[in-house]
This record gives sequence, structure tokens and C-alpha cells, in this order.
Amino acid sequence: MIKTDYYQNLLKRTCMRNNISPRRVRFENIEDLVVIHVKNQLKEGVDLESFKILNFILQTVVHFDIKFNEQLYYYPGGNRLDRVAVTIEKDDYVLLIKKIEEGDV
Repeated sequence: MIKTDYYQNLLKRTCMRNNISPRRVRFENIEDLVVIHVKNQLKEGVDLESFKILNFILQTVVHFDIKFNEQLYYYPGGNRLDRVAVTIEKDDYVLLIKKIEEGDV
């Protein structure tokens, strides 16, 4: 099991450094998956802060060749984007944390 979630800490600190509320990012463990939810604030489109967070997630995950899945969640009855979920398998997520811990970033 994960002792310290270095990736979660890194993402939250990156948000704070860019004056983005760290509460916009939520981590969830579901069986053998780790889901990272990014909340959107705009009524139409994607706000810049959400885009920055998603860009950071994708840059770090792709850099380490980790497979992921993105899913968009819309509000019912419209085209308004509620949040984006990035799903990573737990084994790959543990590998990502080990690489960050070892300083391979």
C-alpha cells in the first residue's frame, strides 16, 4: 500500500503555487484504480485553471509512459462540462509514486 502519496502532494502544491484552489482536484481509490477528478467552474467550455491542472497531469503521466483514461462528465440535460476524470491503474500509479520518490522526475 502507498505510505505517502507524493503525486497527490505534488499536484496539490502545484495548484497552490499557481493560485488554484487545491480543492478542485480530488483523488479517489476504487478497487484497482486511482481516479483523479478535476472540477470545471465555467458554464461554457473549460476554464483555464482546470486546463492547467489537466495539462500538468498529462505531462507527468505521459512522461513516465503510464496508461490512463480520460472521461468527461457533463451536467444532465445540457452541454455544460462538470468535471474531467483521469483514471490510472493502481499498479501504474504506485510506479509513478516510486519514480517521484526516487527523483526520476
